[in-house]
Amino acid sequence: MIRPLLLQILLFFIAGTLFSQNQNLPAPINSPEFKTVSPYVSYDGKHLVFIQQTKNSRILVESKLNIDGTWSKPVSIDAINTFDTIAYDIDAPTYNHDATEIYFSLVYDKKDANSDIYFSERVNGIWQKPEKMVEPINSSVDEYDPFITADSKFFYFARRNNDSENKKFECFTIFVSEKRDGKWAKPIPLPEPVNDGCDRSPRVAADGESLYFTSIRGDGKTGADIYFAKKITKNAWMSPIPIDTLYNEEDEFFPSISLSGENLYFQQGKGKGKKRTESLVKSKLQFQFQPEKTAHIYGIVTDLNGDKPLAAKINVVDPNTSIILFSAKTDELTGEYSFFLQKGKKYRVDVYKEGYSHSFFNYSTEKLSEFVEEQRDIKLYSEIDLVLNVYDVEIFEPLSAKVQVIDMNSDKKLDVKITEKDKGRFYITLPIGTKCLIEAEDTHFEKNSFELDLTEVVQFSEFERDLELQVKKIDYVINLSDSESGEGVEALVEITNLSTNEKITKKVKTGKDGKLRIKLRDGTRYEISVTPKGYAFYNTTVDLVDENAEYSLDAKLDPLKKATKIELNDINFEFNSADINKSSFNELKMLIKLLKTNPQIKIELSAHTDDVGSNAYNLKLSNKRANSVKEFLLNNEIKEEQIVAKGYGEGKPAYLPVEDEVNRAKNRRVELEVLEVNENN
Repeated sequence: MIRPLLLQILLFFIAGTLFSQNQNLPAPINSPEFKTVSPYVSYDGKHLVFIQQTKNSRILVESKLNIDGTWSKPVSIDAINTFDTIAYDIDAPTYNHDATEIYFSLVYDKKDANSDIYFSERVNGIWQKPEKMVEPINSSVDEYDPFITADSKFFYFARRNNDSENKKFECFTIFVSEKRDGKWAKPIPLPEPVNDGCDRSPRVAADGESLYFTSIRGDGKTGADIYFAKKITKNAWMSPIPIDTLYNEEDEFFPSISLSGENLYFQQGKGKGKKRTESLVKSKLQFQFQPEKTAHIYGIVTDLNGDKPLAAKINVVDPNTSIILFSAKTDELTGEYSFFLQKGKKYRVDVYKEGYSHSFFNYSTEKLSEFVEEQRDIKLYSEIDLVLNVYDVEIFEPLSAKVQVIDMNSDKKLDVKITEKDKGRFYITLPIGTKCLIEAEDTHFEKNSFELDLTEVVQFSEFERDLELQVKKIDYVINLSDSESGEGVEALVEITNLSTNEKITKKVKTGKDGKLRIKLRDGTRYEISVTPKGYAFYNTTVDLVDENAEYSLDAKLDPLKKATKIELNDINFEFNSADINKSSFNELKMLIKLLKTNPQIKIELSAHTDDVGSNAYNLKLSNKRANSVKEFLLNNEIKEEQIVAKGYGEGKPAYLPVEDEVNRAKNRRVELEVLEVNENN
């Protein structure tokens, strides 16, 4: 069994081979013209911030990674360098997870000579005037080396340690603060063995568990070295292990971890006095010092319609508890975003912007075995299309109604595009971020509406909703009475809706007084048919489309007795033919019903013509027509003994003068006359 001390020494010597692969970054990062001090490489490896120090100046500069892998010429961040202070006092800059914020230490008041932590935010690609972090991060003592974790939940920094027993070096203690309810909690020092009395420049990898920091330990012969420590639980860490060789006399400060976790960037100091150099070094990390694998998710959020970059917000959520694990945002100028997901978990990513739709996607790192980079470009939209189906709730007939959209906050009509592509099917474009009331109304119908709240989460660009309209009802009264006695007649009444393609028939019965009260649909045409036993059938059309229509019907029924005549108005024939026209079928059905309801009667079917043509021809034609009607009735189970068919030609005109064209049309008729009434049937 290897003892812990021997194990640690063994690891030191294994690590000793690490720096054989050290590389000084070429110009323009390292240069004999200046010292590269306090460097930090962003999580995504595309941004570099450091202090460019010459004999006479010390300024904060930024460089970006070119497509060919080289670094751009460092550019002064003037918003920070000219911040009402002496540039020489700026130190230890670091980025947040997506390089949209810079944190740094600064001596603002040289008389006080107290170092505090500040930050600057990049808005529309431009760094803004720095702001001082409030208590409890800053205090009455010096704060240095700020660092915020990839999830923005923990803030690390160093405070000067005036109680250190090491008098040969300037010593610090590493503190950490946790963000709770949007505020930083009171910082606490990291426990031993991380803090050993002279520690600074803490950096945590994207995995949230791997800590890299600078420490001066033991007798200090090896100077400042970079150590690696692993987080076990919230407030517990493994013993730090030096990444540098134990006896290296050079100083290593300000570590940065590459995107994949395979490389370490740091400041290396060589020599003493005026000959001392400071440079940015890149080194290959051995496996035991690498952080846990992470997934780097990045992309661009744009407007669906115009591809315009959007300043959106991103919440990374635990899908099981719906707790927000951390938040991010896109670059206002480019729409770019970037964040890291730790190994072994499930995530839901919620992307949203006020006035735009929401976008969700799930991501799992449960089986993550290597570093992953995945681009997820997201398109949000500011409008949705509503497909609205307006129809009659009773007969499901589509309605070309009047549709409007009301803003429920202002109670004003919204000027939105409404298109009726098919009858009753409307396409409406609605702005996201509005609480709408969708209304539809139509003549003869009650207004109806529903609310559509587009201020909440909107995930789909098209919705389809139905809006049912209830027709207004009219109290309609039908009075059936004997035409001779005036007494009420009890009968079955058939009411047929003629306003729809599919005729709907309702059968209702009057009371003994012949009265029937029924609710009919406003704006509808009805056919009302009555075939009571012992009476001639009654048929009429009621038009409730007309606003001035009567809301009652007085129907006087003629008793069926000998010599009673009924004119069959709607029985028609093809021109100069005995073939019955299809338009006659409804009237013939009424006649069939009459004969079946009243088997006690015997009738004569008399056919008449106008005066056009010879008497003989018209007589022959009328006989054929009368017999055509008789044959139709016999084919519909009417007994032959109930029917006598006879043609009268032009001999019995009912309308004079016969030469008038209107009267000629009326004289071409079929009539029914009761010949006998057999009371025994």
